[in-house]
Amino acid sequence: MKSGLSTYAGLVAAAAVAFTLAGCNPSSTSSDEPASAATDAPGSTEQAERRNREDIIAEYEAALAEARETSGNGEPALWTLSDEDTTIYLFGTVHILRPDLDWRTPEFDAAFDSADTLVLEVDMESEAGQQAVMRDFVQRGLYGDGRTLSGQLSDEDLSVLETALEPLGLPIAALDPMEPWMVAVTLSVSHLQAEGFDPESGVEQVLIADAKDDGKDFAFLETAAVQADIFDTLPEDVQKTFLYETALTLDESTLMLDQVVDEWADGDVEGLGTLVANPDTGGGEGIYDALFIKRNSNWVPQIEAMLDETGTFFVAVGAGHLAGPDSVVTMLRDKGYEVEGP
Repeated sequence: MKSGLSTYAGLVAAAAVAFTLAGCNPSSTSSDEPASAATDAPGSTEQAERRNREDIIAEYEAALAEARETSGNGEPALWTLSDEDTTIYLFGTVHILRPDLDWRTPEFDAAFDSADTLVLEVDMESEAGQQAVMRDFVQRGLYGDGRTLSGQLSDEDLSVLETALEPLGLPIAALDPMEPWMVAVTLSVSHLQAEGFDPESGVEQVLIADAKDDGKDFAFLETAAVQADIFDTLPEDVQKTFLYETALTLDESTLMLDQVVDEWADGDVEGLGTLVANPDTGGGEGIYDALFIKRNSNWVPQIEAMLDETGTFFVAVGAGHLAGPDSVVTMLRDKGYEVEGP
């Protein structure tokens, strides 16, 4: 059932790119209103302040310049945590990649081949898991209460969105049932795929296929519902700003993701943290905490529990979770564990 797998990978990758590179930040939104109490629908005199395209790109380019001041060892980073009868490998993934990218290394292959269990963020392996991804993301991404996207957006936001949709051949009517966060993600997925990125080439998809061939066990750190709720519970004005800035900078998103992938492939963990897992630019008030700190904190005890078992675990999660000041690696080291790696 490749459709569920591809949809999940595309959703997560596009959301990460949009939030961390061109999405909301504290200067653009700061409302704590629940979605049902939003005040920036048509006819309202209030709307979250909008940044212009030049400012968004300038902020990203400043982060990129900082990221390029550091470097890795030329291959994606790999960490090891172990005791007398357990080995845990930690590897950061990119959920959607260009098909021609060769990222595997002998060190990676040796670690992966030795593993008994592949541990992923969410179940993308079983048919039931893939159905849950589709159900939980799609159901949460639709209004379902009679509202429509075009009825909720301001004239300015609607104009920017229509301009972004033209090259993709997507009519507003096709997106009308969706909430703004889902439209932003759908827009990003469509653009990235049109530009040559393929969810089926993402790291998880490759590892799942190999793990099945090898007869490995699978384990998962959270559910699709947990991930979907991160986006669905965003205040309405934050969702609208997310959509506006995604649409406004859509033509830059391919280059941005290429540059993030370059940092990942070089093993530049510090640079990757600057671009993807940066609390100063990581999505805005409350979003960084929900995307990174809360989830990383939930995963660490599960990784600790693996040390009570015998065998080898290969934990593959989004690379942003293993970079930055609040990474899984940092949290484990802060608890006194010796984690080998960058």
